[in-house]
Amino acid sequence: MAAGRSTESDRAHRESKPMTKPTLTASTNTNLNKQGFGNLVEDAKLRLRWPLRFTPAVSIALVAVGLALRSPVWLGSMALVALSGALFPYGMLIDLLYNFGFRHLISSPALPPTPKPRQFSYLLSFLLLATSAFAFAQGLPIPGLVLGGSVVVGGAILTSTLWCLGSWIYRQLFRRSATVRSPSSLSPSKHDHVGGASGPQRPDPSVPRHRRE
Repeated sequence: MAAGRSTESDRAHRESKPMTKPTLTASTNTNLNKQGFGNLVEDAKLRLRWPLRFTPAVSIALVAVGLALRSPVWLGSMALVALSGALFPYGMLIDLLYNFGFRHLISSPALPPTPKPRQFSYLLSFLLLATSAFAFAQGLPIPGLVLGGSVVVGGAILTSTLWCLGSWIYRQLFRRSATVRSPSSLSPSKHDHVGGASGPQRPDPSVPRHRRE
């Protein structure tokens, strides 16, 4: 009897404990922001942290099949899939497969449109896969494996950590471009024209003193 009461009390204690809500880790938040998802609220990022891994996971699996078969046609087809993501923010083919099919099976939220850094990453994948397909078509398996394998490695890192190499390269390139072309470094500050951070204006020596007063 005592054992039965103890079991019931333990069960009631466990059921009375509040369920801890999952939280968004700092690294996940940073990686999503660098992919261009910084406009999403934290709750949206929390719900999308796993769905956003679907496309790279499926992509690397399909690319790996193409590399195993050493098929230029297969890899060329995957290059076109990557190109769809680079050209169309709402039209990446695997994203569409998820949004209109798979997500309904698991009651998951829809994927948002592809932001610019992630589009740039798809563009790099397209170039690598297209070149890999061309190498296999020319009877050059080693360059084909290296080029296609780099897409698999990058996709595996993205799937596991949400850190995107292509997005990182995008930010390095365009951040430096923005720094070089920044108008703030080329045009004088307003303080150069009025008294302020640069100090009060000096009187013009060409104006007689009694007029300045």
